[in-house]
Amino acid sequence: MPDSYLLHHLVEHSASKDAERVALTFQDTSLTYGELAARMREFGSAMLELGLKRGERVGIWLDKRLETVVASFGTSAAGCTFVPINPLLKAEQVAYILQDCNVRVMVTTAERLALLKGVLPGCPDLQHVVLTGDTRDIGPGRIEVIGWNELPSATRSVSHGTTDGDMLAILYTSGSTGRPK
Repeated sequence: MPDSYLLHHLVEHSASKDAERVALTFQDTSLTYGELAARMREFGSAMLELGLKRGERVGIWLDKRLETVVASFGTSAAGCTFVPINPLLKAEQVAYILQDCNVRVMVTTAERLALLKGVLPGCPDLQHVVLTGDTRDIGPGRIEVIGWNELPSATRSVSHGTTDGDMLAILYTSGSTGRPK
């Protein structure tokens, strides 16, 4: 392993050493390092297929779950910047984060997306929402809504050729005494 490597390389390295070892368990589902690496690459490739460029932002507004991990590492694999959004924030606080750092793709649930209905018009950079779970009640609009299982399949190589000097994540405070910072 090189002296300097990126976040997603941690998963790749573990997968190359012991692909069958369990990496994550959530409720009654486990993923091995090999499975996590494959899903991470698929997510990263899907972000490139959606047109994301190097360093562009992917907001992740989910509770702790497998998709949260896959999206975080997959965003890194694509050469993009992930923005974890505290699942306890209110709609106006989430919208502020989406606007402030120009999030292009948000990963969330249908229930959380419904809470943002009134504030999404103020998020002009947001182009795609990836939903885990049920997507049937989400109507069309200027933002493309894609089900997690409907993401574009891996047709291009993952990454924009990122370096260890590129931004990995943007972290915000909870905003309990005002706007998130």
